Amino acid sequence: MRIGLLDVDSHNFPNLCLMKLSAYHKAQGHQVLWWNPLFYFDVVYKSRVFTDTYSKDTIAVTNAGTVIKGGTGYGPGPDLPDEIEHTYPDYQLYPQYSQTAYGFLSRGCPRGCGFCIVGGKEGRKSRKVADLSEFWRGQPEIKLMDANLLACPDHERLLVQLA
Repeated sequence: MRIGLLDVDSHNFPNLCLMKLSAYHKAQGHQVLWWNPLFYFDVVYKSRVFTDTYSKDTIAVTNAGTVIKGGTGYGPGPDLPDEIEHTYPDYQLYPQYSQTAYGFLSRGCPRGCGFCIVGGKEGRKSRKVADLSEFWRGQPEIKLMDANLLACPDHERLLVQLA
């Protein structure tokens, strides 16, 4: 099976969802490539973090059996299945960021700030979702993408993993 990945935002950090999808599909023996309009794909994943205000989705994918859109930029939708969510990311997808581990230890935030979508998307209670070992294997730098790690009841145990 040929899988295509399309990072709609192409921003200054890697798309963690696409990295996990890539790792999962490679483990299944599938061929995973960045989407290219010249090739046919069985499945294309379009992932978008930001809305039209920041990045418009102008690419029409017509060379795939199935196109799956996901991410906050497309609005509410299902989360990744647990078996994919807890897959070690494919850092080879973004070689320019290979010296940095990206991930979430917690999700959610109790604050409910009017300008922020986290409470509505991830819940108004912060909770542990992973251990550091799920996305870090010795890279010299770690970037946590958590909205509010210190609001998580397990924050002390999670911070010890970073020590």
